[in-house]
Amino acid sequence: MIKAIIFDYAGVLGTEAGWIWLNKNINNLEIRKDFFNKIANDVDSGKITNNEYSEILARESGKSSDQIWKEIKSEVIINKKLISFIKTLRPKYKIGLLSNFTHPWLSEILTENNLWELFDSQIISSEHKIIKPNPEIFKKMLDMLNIKPEEAVFVDDRQTNIDGAKKVGINAILFVDNDQLIKDLKKFKVEI
Repeated sequence: MIKAIIFDYAGVLGTEAGWIWLNKNINNLEIRKDFFNKIANDVDSGKITNNEYSEILARESGKSSDQIWKEIKSEVIINKKLISFIKTLRPKYKIGLLSNFTHPWLSEILTENNLWELFDSQIISSEHKIIKPNPEIFKKMLDMLNIKPEEAVFVDDRQTNIDGAKKVGINAILFVDNDQLIKDLKKFKVEI
């Protein structure tokens, strides 16, 4: 029986604002995608700070490091339909947030959009110095929610993270859009 639903942030609850910004501001991004994935993973895992990340992006884009977060944040669009749906799930299920993100930035987004109250437990990767799909981050979330792997459904927009959750025994849904998510949750007998 499902007792908890765990959501990713970027690409599910909100836009992939960082990648939207990169696409608009970095020439030849496709050719250099590995480099930008690496620095994103470094900031998400707490290996580098927000300031160091902003300085790298400033150097690569020719912009001021002070502009970077303001411009990235301007690309944030919250999936309001999904937020409303999660509010209907809360009386019956524990709700978790498990996101690869830099804590200060995601914390600001969650605060400004009144989203903290949605979640029983949250893991923002940079604060815990571990990123998905590492099994330990999923185990930590299960412990925080006090549930067994088979009692959870994890929702993410990246297949590698879905695979990581499944390796730990968590049910997982690859997020495409809100309608598909609702259909897939019904397959796990989640009360809609």
